[in-house]
Amino acid sequence: MSEEVSASPVAIGELKYEDVSQLNFSKLYSPKMKSVYWRYFGFPSNDNNEVITKQNVVCIKCHKVLTNHGNTTNLRAHLQHRHKDLFKDLCQEHDIHVPPRKTPRNVTHPPLSKRNVSSRRVKLEFINNRNHDNGSDDELDEAAVATAAMQAEEDASSQTMLYETMVPFTYDEADNLVEEEERLVMEPKYSRKRKVATPSGALMHGRAIKHEDGGYSSVPNIANLAEALTDIVIKDFRNVECLYDAGFSEFVRQAMGNSSPLPEPHKIESLLNEMHASKFLEIGEMTREFTSEKPFSLAFEQWINVEQRRFLSIYHHYLDEETQSARSMLYATVEYTDYIVFDDLLTDFYLANCTLAIINYEEDEDLLHTYLREKNIPIALCYVSVIDKCLRRVFELEEVATLIEQVKDLMQRHSSEIASKVAEGPLPTYNEHFPWTLYEMLKFFAESISWSEDMDQLVISAKTVTEALSALVIALDTLRGEDIPLCSMLSPITSKILIKKLGLAEQDDPLMMNVKRTISGVLQTHIIANDYLTAAALLDPRFHRLTTIDNLERTVRMLTLQYNKNFGTVGEGEANEVAATSSAVTIKSEPRAGAGGAARKSKLELLFDIAEIPSPPKRDADSNVETDLKRYRNEVVVQLDESPIEWWLKMGHIYGTLRDLSSLYHSVPGVVSLSFKKALRDQIYDFNKRFMLTGSHIDAILFLHHHNN
Repeated sequence: MSEEVSASPVAIGELKYEDVSQLNFSKLYSPKMKSVYWRYFGFPSNDNNEVITKQNVVCIKCHKVLTNHGNTTNLRAHLQHRHKDLFKDLCQEHDIHVPPRKTPRNVTHPPLSKRNVSSRRVKLEFINNRNHDNGSDDELDEAAVATAAMQAEEDASSQTMLYETMVPFTYDEADNLVEEEERLVMEPKYSRKRKVATPSGALMHGRAIKHEDGGYSSVPNIANLAEALTDIVIKDFRNVECLYDAGFSEFVRQAMGNSSPLPEPHKIESLLNEMHASKFLEIGEMTREFTSEKPFSLAFEQWINVEQRRFLSIYHHYLDEETQSARSMLYATVEYTDYIVFDDLLTDFYLANCTLAIINYEEDEDLLHTYLREKNIPIALCYVSVIDKCLRRVFELEEVATLIEQVKDLMQRHSSEIASKVAEGPLPTYNEHFPWTLYEMLKFFAESISWSEDMDQLVISAKTVTEALSALVIALDTLRGEDIPLCSMLSPITSKILIKKLGLAEQDDPLMMNVKRTISGVLQTHIIANDYLTAAALLDPRFHRLTTIDNLERTVRMLTLQYNKNFGTVGEGEANEVAATSSAVTIKSEPRAGAGGAARKSKLELLFDIAEIPSPPKRDADSNVETDLKRYRNEVVVQLDESPIEWWLKMGHIYGTLRDLSSLYHSVPGVVSLSFKKALRDQIYDFNKRFMLTGSHIDAILFLHHHNN
């Protein structure tokens, strides 16, 4: 879905208003959403037409501020109560059927089965029902659920049918409790004020507790315990079962004053299923819209949990046209068995538009690898996995393995003495899933501790290994400097560190030479020899001169075939027409910081050294991939801080065939996920939490955690 008002990159997905009184806005922007309710609501924006936050929406009619939960429940409820005539007309105009709020207790219907949720293509809206107490939960009768399901069965063709599993008693039965945090006083420029400070999670009620001294104090009481516990599961990567462990359940009862029992586990599981189904349908619609029209890439991350069950997390990468940058979205997590059917799993994707698949593991006979080859989708190993592979290969060398065992032994024998002298936190410890922990241990051993003279040779060997591995540190630090590191960066970065850091020198001892050769061999095999990564680097105007190309003729043939497959051949007249229309594109660019002084250099600028940009060249009347590539490589030099996407929009008409080919790689990151940008201890912490997930709701928990904002 496209929006005319550009959202600031900080506001979307990152900025959270802990105190909503900070939210000041001067305009309202109504996004182009499919739901009819959205025509009466807008996102708050500032004088520069930038959306301040998508966490909240504002009613265009009365300027009331509502929380945006990612669905239309609050919007519908607000219209139904505050603007009844408008809501009535809306329902009649679009044939919207709203299930009854309550049904008699003696009416029984069969419960909604899982098939009803997954097989029908009707809009599933999960209601974030935080406004009832536990007693009213029992009155959210299954009859209302069944009524909506039967109506959907009777009128499957209606695309405006609302499928609602729960209808909140928001404005009738509990008007004094609803959206207390969202009450406001309208002032000039729609300044929003809070009357009552409430937690951002579930609503709280005041409850008086009598102390031993006879005094009372007000203690918060959770209004909807089931949903509060569901939030814990989603936000903290918890199993549902852990909510009922003796310690945690006792704590909840104490917090509730022993007034209410814990909700049954099936209640939590039901909420998880409903929230997941609703969000998955929404993501599926977006996925089909993006992938049917534009190039995209996929990323697959295989991992194993404590039960030794294999899982596959699937990411979808696409180009966000508003920000002109790559975006990553978790599409699904599934158990990876021998019976998996990828055609069914990837049914929302138009795979003919998939440019590249990034995978975090190597298994040539693997089902996924075989499937992708059958679909003619190129495969590249995740760059973080390539670097981990380099580390493991180095640590497997006989002399390095012996060194590591000696270092481990010394660190263990002198751990108490070392800990008493080092005040920088816990000592580095080895984790088999993170080879960087061994690097940290060797570096700590060689640089942070003073050893006796008889340890000099061991210290020198440790420094030799860490010095050789510093090339990999530079590569990762360079990637960390990018919001999403594109695959076009991989070949140039690798080429640079191979030349500058891993080239053999006369002063290198045998250990250094062996380590350098080992790292170089892995990088050469997985990065330099990958023709698609080479092509991506060639089509990035920042790097086409900074990457190693072993066989240019083969690369030109591959790009020509790729162009003919994706875009077909165009005649001279058509090419000129494309050039004429493309040259009219205007670029929206941010002013560069530090124009009057020395600006801080990016990681890329520290790694590379390139000249100033020459004058823009002219486009030939007749061109093909080979001629465009030759002129492009001779004429184009681009600064490293310029966006390649914006450059092709601005200058692409000069090299028409290359511009089309470059669009295939604009949204292709070189990594599966961005977890490598976190500190190592945080990566290990996240890994351990996911590793401990068990049960049948792993997919829903991971998915909702990733899309929680």
